Amino acid sequence: MAEIIPFRGYRYDTRVTEDLGKLIAPPYDVIDAPLRDTLFRLSPSNIAHITRAQRVEDAPGGPYADAGRLWAQWREQGIVKPDDSPCLYVYEQFFVVHGRRFSRTALVGAVRLEPFGGGVRPHEHTLAAPRMDRLDLMRATRAQLGQVFGLYNDPAGTIVRLLDPIKKGRPISQAADRQDLLHRLWIVSDPPTIATLQKALRDREILIADGHHRYETSLAFSQEHPELESAKFRMMSLVDSSSVGLVILPIHRLVKGLKDFRPEDFAAGLRRAFEVKLYPGDTPAVRTAVLEAMRELKENGQHAFGLYLGGKDHHLLVLRGEELMDARQDHSQAWRRLDVSILHRLVLEEHMGITPERLEAQANVVYIQDFPHAIQEAAARVAAGECQALFLMNPTSIAEVQAVAGQRERMPQKSTFFYPKIYTGMVFYSMDA
Repeated sequence: MAEIIPFRGYRYDTRVTEDLGKLIAPPYDVIDAPLRDTLFRLSPSNIAHITRAQRVEDAPGGPYADAGRLWAQWREQGIVKPDDSPCLYVYEQFFVVHGRRFSRTALVGAVRLEPFGGGVRPHEHTLAAPRMDRLDLMRATRAQLGQVFGLYNDPAGTIVRLLDPIKKGRPISQAADRQDLLHRLWIVSDPPTIATLQKALRDREILIADGHHRYETSLAFSQEHPELESAKFRMMSLVDSSSVGLVILPIHRLVKGLKDFRPEDFAAGLRRAFEVKLYPGDTPAVRTAVLEAMRELKENGQHAFGLYLGGKDHHLLVLRGEELMDARQDHSQAWRRLDVSILHRLVLEEHMGITPERLEAQANVVYIQDFPHAIQEAAARVAAGECQALFLMNPTSIAEVQAVAGQRERMPQKSTFFYPKIYTGMVFYSMDA
């Protein structure tokens, strides 16, 4: 089903550069302006200088030409160097979520590209602007700088058992970054071991957890360059879907740009489909109480959202009945039971006029990461009148992701936030190797 091959990866040569923790970065799409500036200050060789650079439209050669020149310069100067032979890689991350320690192990290889529906399946829709942005960057660098994060199903743990002996050896590189994550990488260059891993993955489907835009970009690039054999493959980090280190956080929604929006009328209209509970106060402690109530309701099989419309109060929205979604037969029951589907259909579309087309165009919704500072900043924007509403979400479970993907459907945009992200900079895939 999925064909994975070794590749001659490029990696930072820390003998030439410096501490690897100053060079790697999260994926481009979670780097906001303050984090970008921090990464830029860490090192002139931080990968964010390419993946998250500020594009200048009238730059000589176009807005992405500087990224291409910088990548070529790093190769020429030996800042990044290729490994001696085609390899697979084992990538482990250690991290903490809500006080609990986790680790997550990925097998990194080049997976043959194919249209969705065969050995590789998506789980959510993408947005047009990021697709074009990544394609232009790939055209300029002719490299896959960031990873696609894929899941495979291996209940018996066969592949993880094959990786465990490799991790007992000394990692080829490791890095600690500013978010208190530890990253370690091992090389797998032994042909028999590579063949064993290829065989173990051969009959498995891959479900994309994160990096849909990057996968679709690579597919488009390969169609532009049918003569380029290296472009027919996509660098991916593959993780067992039953791993205890597979953590999904929610992505909250901040609504902006609505004309003639009346908060009181909006809240009153929601009562037809939702029980609306008042939580007096606009402090972080109140938001925490709302989030805790939401989690308890989800554990009991109910659908709930937090809502802040500015002012001095928060609200908890609890869906009155799942049958309210069942009149919509354009999707499977698995899709209709998703919190994000319920919010998009019964709230954003019906009561705010935010259609799927407007979501695709990123006209009215800003996606907020599940970190206290990000939520606080989003609430402040609502309180200041800059935005109209903040919706707090429960995380989507891996079982829900698999149920929707099993129906050959895609979830709405930004339905999941797999944490931590697969970082950019541990290994790169050059199509001009």
